[in-house]
Amino acid sequence: MDRLTQLWVLLLLGGVTLAVALGDAHLAYVRPGFRPLLLGAGAVLLLLGLAGLLRERSPGGAHGHGAPRVAWLLLLPVTVVLLVAPPALGSFTAARQALQVQAAAQPPAPGIGPDDPGEQHRTMALLEYSLHALAADTSALDGRLVRLTGFVTPREGGGWYVSRIGIKCCAADAVAVTVVVDAERGDLAADQWVEVVGSWAPPRPHPAGGHPEAVVAPRSVTPIEAPANTYQG
Repeated sequence: MDRLTQLWVLLLLGGVTLAVALGDAHLAYVRPGFRPLLLGAGAVLLLLGLAGLLRERSPGGAHGHGAPRVAWLLLLPVTVVLLVAPPALGSFTAARQALQVQAAAQPPAPGIGPDDPGEQHRTMALLEYSLHALAADTSALDGRLVRLTGFVTPREGGGWYVSRIGIKCCAADAVAVTVVVDAERGDLAADQWVEVVGSWAPPRPHPAGGHPEAVVAPRSVTPIEAPANTYQG
């Protein structure tokens, strides 16, 4: 690749990075707090590319020979990211790398807090619920309704999970947390986001791994729109 092609790649990559960071598209890749870093990186790449192109076009510039046509194919991956951004991780990932929560070794703190204002249930993150649901002492969940939100993941051997992907930095370190929903899936499609309001039910062994899985017995399952940020930290 010659210098001119390198500069065009820098320019396009910087533009794509800025376009992704300025909207919500970056939430499919990284945590929200990384947005300023993406904006800074995109701006630097864009400025470097522009400065280099202006220098090449100036009267005293190097004016290198044009790049072979095949070299421009290197721009295709960057263009694809701009035009067809991949979606956030979903049920395909959750079905293959769900976190095996071992709550008994680290019992959660007593109690799960008061119900949501004006409601008869307590909103909980899936990991928080799993820790309580699999603990040796589940009395904190006795007689309580909980509200869980996530996307539908088909369960091996039948049934389904409400799932959520957690990330520490970016999609590369993603880990799925799943809770078995003790009800028929009906016409709910994989990756459909739902709100599940229900109560604790005894754990079940994983169909293949045999480890215990947290279970919720639903009172209601309501389809909802996916949030702008589908990941949990």
